[in-house]
Amino acid sequence: MKVLVTGGTGFIGSYVVKELLLYGHEITLFARNASKVPGFVEHDHIRFVTGQMDDANAIAKAVAGQDACVHVALSWLDGTAEETLVHETMPSVRLFQKAAEAGVKKIIYTSSIASFGSAPHNDMGFIKPNTYYGATKAATEAYLMAIASQYHLKANVVRPGYTFGNPCVEGGPLYPDRKIVNMVKSALANESMSFTKNDGTQFIWAGDLAKVYSALLNSDELDRGYYTAVSTEFRTWAQVAEMAVDLFGSKSQITLVDKGRPLPEGTPIDVSLIKNTFGYAFKAEEYLKKHIQYLSTLEL
Repeated sequence: MKVLVTGGTGFIGSYVVKELLLYGHEITLFARNASKVPGFVEHDHIRFVTGQMDDANAIAKAVAGQDACVHVALSWLDGTAEETLVHETMPSVRLFQKAAEAGVKKIIYTSSIASFGSAPHNDMGFIKPNTYYGATKAATEAYLMAIASQYHLKANVVRPGYTFGNPCVEGGPLYPDRKIVNMVKSALANESMSFTKNDGTQFIWAGDLAKVYSALLNSDELDRGYYTAVSTEFRTWAQVAEMAVDLFGSKSQITLVDKGRPLPEGTPIDVSLIKNTFGYAFKAEEYLKKHIQYLSTLEL
């Protein structure tokens, strides 16, 4: 299958590309910098189209002749509601429109658990975003489904949670968030760390997340689904820091600030759909330990 991947030179995108290559797909990477990831540059099954998400002509070139589109790229993180609409929602909607017009038959969109906001964290369609980031993800989900309906193409949404992992290809990037990186840095320096009591999430290793994309792409039946992709384990940030302290024999002291946050019972983010659909019940614990060890070898 010929597959366009946006954001394929980024952290999550590089894992997705690596996974799709295992199944023999022909990958077109839409990227600002075609030489960013040396491990992809000379690959026999990867071609590049250079451009930015707000470049309609480059997008039209990228989607031409493609069977499927996997949209991972994130263009805009911070700003006003209007800026987020213009710089994040609009480019994604334009991509979907151009893909549909070009005859692309499948689209997979990377949303986020932020689209839930304070709504129930499950895949039953409830959304109540409380940030502009969550709002742009929720709005883009809706536009994708409307375009899919109008053009009779298959569309699915992946909603990742906090995703971590080592670079998976030569020159590949690390995830942009610094929380775990800073924990490792503090543990190695025997520095004290403070966290909000019971604050945490259901982390997911990027290699597991990529399997969800691959399963959706390789399925001829699945359509109009929303798949939250996180592990089955809730871990607090303090527990992750404790992993680092234990692994390094650190003397760091960890303190908790009680802000009235209750400890959730079980898994607050429902992952039953990916389990029932694909048989996936991801565990993050061992991957977190290996990742913490890897970070200790870097110049942080």
